[in-house]
Amino acid sequence: MEKYVTLAKELNMLNARLISPKEIVFDLRAILKCRWGCDNVFQQNMKCDTRNTTFQERVQMIKSYRSILLLHSHDPQELSRVVLEVERVAFLDGHYFAFAVRGCNLCKDCTLKIGEPCPTPNKIRPCDSSFGIDVYQTARNLGLPCQVLQNKNEVQNRYGFVLLD
Repeated sequence: MEKYVTLAKELNMLNARLISPKEIVFDLRAILKCRWGCDNVFQQNMKCDTRNTTFQERVQMIKSYRSILLLHSHDPQELSRVVLEVERVAFLDGHYFAFAVRGCNLCKDCTLKIGEPCPTPNKIRPCDSSFGIDVYQTARNLGLPCQVLQNKNEVQNRYGFVLLD
């Protein structure tokens, strides 16, 4: 599994560490913020689709994995690309259930926002909030920076997850 930590760091992640599913903090309120705090939720948005799974089912899905690679970056597009690359490499290594959890930021401007089809629908993965992951508390518990920004000039800490088995 250390191979994926090394790969993520080679792909410019600020932090990459293997954690246990037990270290993920779940909170139903993350879904509340996701559904009512996002400007895309009322549009046809693939990343917001929970595929008819319940909160409990999504929590159980994540808890079924042995390891999770937590990735940290300031660049949302770079982070989205790296979680997918790590997922791809892990899959090719035989971890056929490898799965990225990260809101999509692959395109600079989301085409769905202007009513156009997604150019990369096969690369869409669910966002962490739709799984009920409290990213702030998860990162803080691991000693990683994650604060509410006070102004637009502050640098945002972004996190993504790759579920590994």
